[in-house]
Amino acid sequence: MPFDGIFAKYIAKELDSILKGGRISKIHQLDKEAVVIQVRANGENHRLFLTSNAASSRIHLTEKQFENPDTPPVFCMLLRKHLMGGIIKGFYTNGLERIITMEAEVMDELGDLSSKKLVIEVMGRHSNIILLNSSDKIIDSIKHVGFEVNRVREVLPARTYILPPAQEKLDPTDSRTFDALRREAPSCGRKTESFLLDRLKGFSPTLCRELVYRVGIDDTKPASELTVQETERLINEIEKMMVSLETNGPTPVIVYEEGTNKPVDYHCVTLKQYNSAESFTLLSQAIDSFFSQKYSREFNNQRARDLKSLVEKHLEKCEKRLDINLNTYEESKDYEKYRLFGELITANIYALSKGMEKALVVNYYDPDGQSIEIPLDKNKSPQENAKNYFKKYNKAKTAFVYSGKEIEALKQEIAYLESVLYAIENAENTTQLNEIRLELYEQGYAKQPMTKGKKVAPSPVAPLKIVSSDGFEILIGRSNKENDKLTLKMARHEDIWLHTKNVPGSHVVIRTEGKEVPPNTLLEAAQYAAWFSKARNTSKIEVDYTFVRNVKKPSGAKPGMVIYTNYNTIVASPKAPESEISD
Repeated sequence: MPFDGIFAKYIAKELDSILKGGRISKIHQLDKEAVVIQVRANGENHRLFLTSNAASSRIHLTEKQFENPDTPPVFCMLLRKHLMGGIIKGFYTNGLERIITMEAEVMDELGDLSSKKLVIEVMGRHSNIILLNSSDKIIDSIKHVGFEVNRVREVLPARTYILPPAQEKLDPTDSRTFDALRREAPSCGRKTESFLLDRLKGFSPTLCRELVYRVGIDDTKPASELTVQETERLINEIEKMMVSLETNGPTPVIVYEEGTNKPVDYHCVTLKQYNSAESFTLLSQAIDSFFSQKYSREFNNQRARDLKSLVEKHLEKCEKRLDINLNTYEESKDYEKYRLFGELITANIYALSKGMEKALVVNYYDPDGQSIEIPLDKNKSPQENAKNYFKKYNKAKTAFVYSGKEIEALKQEIAYLESVLYAIENAENTTQLNEIRLELYEQGYAKQPMTKGKKVAPSPVAPLKIVSSDGFEILIGRSNKENDKLTLKMARHEDIWLHTKNVPGSHVVIRTEGKEVPPNTLLEAAQYAAWFSKARNTSKIEVDYTFVRNVKKPSGAKPGMVIYTNYNTIVASPKAPESEISD
């Protein structure tokens, strides 16, 4: 993990420089693993965030606001009892281990000053937050570790705090380390990166990989195959990195996956192995931003999956109902024959009698006067057979008319749900997902989201704005509500409206400003319409376009659903916009 011993050392120094001498004013426990401590230092309020979560254990200052639980957990009450009002004496680490200690001076129940320590151990699934008294006895911890879990080191109230077993690694600040690396490298068959990870204290895989990259060594090359020159370059790079950190201080950075802008890592040194990076003034800013982006993406992905699952369930129900109604429609479409049978039986009732299984009669509706055979129920009289056919006629006619209406309504509903599904799959942030969620609530597909008993207010909608190569403004809706706002409220009658033919997608509008739109701008807008549609992955797609005055919304139609007339069609290849105008 990026939060290695090197990072721990410098985040502790940063916290010490900012919070030392500050007073602890508030303490909240967010969940079973995370704590936020508010500190008043140098005339400002700071929030110190600590978590023992296995996947993201860390300590840093944060700008985020958190919702606090109504009832504080027991560990939180204990922290308040022992730390509230205390003055922070400092932060420090134990060498290059991932253990950071905050020491505070607190007034006890008798009015005497006493020293308390809050220790956070950033060690993956073994991470913990531990409160100690002045004698290093454990008052309590956020996670209890008993003898049955760890026979070497119990973390329980009243036990003496013992540091985790030290790893037999080399201190990168000690010159003797370099001699050891020279001796050991030739006999190590592991990759150079793994060799460094095994031997250097405080170095994470990210930092070891960075060293190998900077020296220009193949990342698959075993340490045993390093030349003398490569080994020396590697040692020089380690020494150079440590001297730079000590002399110039850390350089907080977040690095991103190229092309996706997905945060990959953070550290206190520049990671040259990545092309896309963002620099920060403080380590806390870097780590806070990294996890905010990371969890925002994960949260959005989860919300998108939940919304997608909800819509897909409704879509599946609609498709099943459509199949049923299509079958009913097919079975009932010949309902007129039952009326004909009933009338012909009535007209020939004098020639029919009970016990007959069929009747061959002249069809007086046929221009050629052809005869027709009518099946009969031999247990019923001719009158009863006629009555039965009229009953079948009425039932089949009702089913035919009803299923026809249902088919049309279900096709429209399926088209709407597919458009929502497209919007979910292409939502870029929480605001757009909230907008979709509220739209689904308004249409009766979902429950309204609540926050602490309050209904969530609708998010403002704002279509994407792009300028064409000819200088025309192109507006693109990215959800059904945005589409409605764009087409029905923002667009003028003389503007040009575009949409992919028979495919769910965005409404696209070219602002004409009363001018004639050049063919190149029309093609660009059509390409964007193809890109912001379900047909994005096709090579060519038909896009309809017309003046906005020809686009209407039927009464009672769902969001984003319109009809249009007097249109033309252009074939375009999907193209992502290269630039965007912010509002």
